Amino acid sequence: MAKSKSIDDIRRDIGEAMIDALTRHELSTIDAEMLAAETRHDLAVIKRLFPDVTLAVEQGLRDLDDGVLAQLAEDFEADADAHPREKILEGLIARYEAYAPYKPVIKALNKASVSNPMLAGLLITRLNMTSKVILELSGVDTAGLKGMLRVKGLSGVALSCQRDWFKDESADLSVTIRALDARLKQAESLALTLTIIDPEQKEKENYDHADH
Repeated sequence: MAKSKSIDDIRRDIGEAMIDALTRHELSTIDAEMLAAETRHDLAVIKRLFPDVTLAVEQGLRDLDDGVLAQLAEDFEADADAHPREKILEGLIARYEAYAPYKPVIKALNKASVSNPMLAGLLITRLNMTSKVILELSGVDTAGLKGMLRVKGLSGVALSCQRDWFKDESADLSVTIRALDARLKQAESLALTLTIIDPEQKEKENYDHADH
């Protein structure tokens, strides 16, 4: 007898099915019945876990992000001497790489979010949560007001490069990487001006980085 799946496994199945469905259908046409047919999970369970199917979008994106962040944690642990800025840039690039197969999905979600406040809030919250973890994995403090500003600043960098990513047809995302690098430098300059980054700490990091 096959072992029944855990609630977490069912959530992940539904999230994956939602992202897959979005490659073929508009969000407004996807319902719990479609997800049940795709996953063969009980319809009542799906409706209980995801009272609004928009929540399944969040689940799918969260699972993509979790995969990226888990790999980053391993990579950063193996390269502990890397400069925080290098790690942050790598984190942003890794997320865009993971989302590359779903570029049309992200475009469609952005369009749908204009008339769907729940979806709009969900997309921003997901980006902020991922930005927070990328910063923390990079050794950057995210506590308090300054930490919140750092998180929102990094999310702003990622969002500001989204249009470049949509247009980027290079195999290595070179256009996106250049845009991320440039916007990250701009954000650092602004953060120093607003003392979101401690100038003395920044100078020390630059010195340490040059030392390596």
